[in-house]
Amino acid sequence: MSLKLKNTEKYIEEFAKNVKKKLIYETNRKDRVRSYKFDNITSSITASGQLADSYNIKENRNSAIVKYNIIGNSYGEAVDEGTNSSTAPVQKLVNWLISKNATLLDSKKRVVSLGDIKKVRRIAFAIQKSLSIKGIQRTGFITDLVQKEFKQLKELYKPVVQDIELDIDNILLRAGYKKKDKETYVIETQIK
Repeated sequence: MSLKLKNTEKYIEEFAKNVKKKLIYETNRKDRVRSYKFDNITSSITASGQLADSYNIKENRNSAIVKYNIIGNSYGEAVDEGTNSSTAPVQKLVNWLISKNATLLDSKKRVVSLGDIKKVRRIAFAIQKSLSIKGIQRTGFITDLVQKEFKQLKELYKPVVQDIELDIDNILLRAGYKKKDKETYVIETQIK
């Protein structure tokens, strides 16, 4: 007979669902500013929406332990933590450039038509080369969110106390107490 943690499990499950919801919001947020040597870029983390769509909550249960893990594409972790070096297919970079930019500028600050695929591909190749040399700049969008949300766990004691109050009879019986009447428990000890 183990302690029933129904309220605690519900609290943690809701916490995980809330973190996932906020993670999707942070991934899709369009007002995120990232600073680079050449310019600032204001856009969402994701271009295709696949990163936000990849987030899932995985529940793991064994005996009395319940774990909730939020999983997603490994690309999200690379963007969050940054990388020293990275590779990306040119066509994905072309798609990213087209979806991210209303106006695309070449290295001489001339406007490049997004319809001119040949020029867009050249810029994609340059980005690919830069990624392989410099990697991906850290954004911290996951790390910052998790650190902020973990502060919410300071309220975890409330559902734990509820669960203990609801299961106090079983706790006392397992500890060796005997129920004498409706609200009285006794433990017999012997002095040797």
